[in-house]
Amino acid sequence: MAQPRYSIIMPARNEEKRIGRTLERYVRFFRGKGGFEIYVIMDSCRDNTLGVVKGFAKKYPQVKYRYFEGRMGKGGAIIEGIRLVTGELVVYVDADGATPPEEIPELAGKIGNYDGVMGSRWIKGARIVKKQPLGRIIASRGFNMLVRLILGLPYRDTQCPAKVFRSRVIKGVIDGVQEKNFAFDACLLYFMKKKGYIVREVPIEWRDVEHSTLRMRSAVPRMFLAILRTRLRDILE
Repeated sequence: MAQPRYSIIMPARNEEKRIGRTLERYVRFFRGKGGFEIYVIMDSCRDNTLGVVKGFAKKYPQVKYRYFEGRMGKGGAIIEGIRLVTGELVVYVDADGATPPEEIPELAGKIGNYDGVMGSRWIKGARIVKKQPLGRIIASRGFNMLVRLILGLPYRDTQCPAKVFRSRVIKGVIDGVQEKNFAFDACLLYFMKKKGYIVREVPIEWRDVEHSTLRMRSAVPRMFLAILRTRLRDILE
């Protein structure tokens, strides 16, 4: 079997109400656009997410899945997905459909000679169809300041759920990433920078989706501690 062009990783926890719509959109869009695979990595779901995904996997051979008991975090789910996929380009997106599938080839087309390309909601040219609540915007901008200060990353939006990496690059650094909560993105980009890889940040179309599973009051302190641990480990090694 030929190597797929796109390997799309979709971490999911308790997403039965949204993941079916997202998978349908992605499958319909990518059919006829070269080889692709979608890996749904489920993390200790308490609803019928597994049943919904199984239905899609039976219908579409490009949809694959793994189910894990016990909390592994978004980052942990993505790490497991990276180890499983076989495509030329590795993509990960949220199960809520905030990133339209049309954006993925747009991102991939801008990779050029870079090692990866990431969508950004906070640089010139970005189109925000539906904005986040003010509290989430403030938390997001505050966390970005910490990322730039502690990890020395130049990016404006490490947390945007739309990233495309060359497979050999992301598979080569993933074992060094130990943080598996929502700070995973920033820590991954930090390890890529350490290895000398260059990831391009480009504007994206994006919409906020209601009923997010992320609780900012508890998540932000954990994310701060995660990037701090990542930096301290590097200093002490």
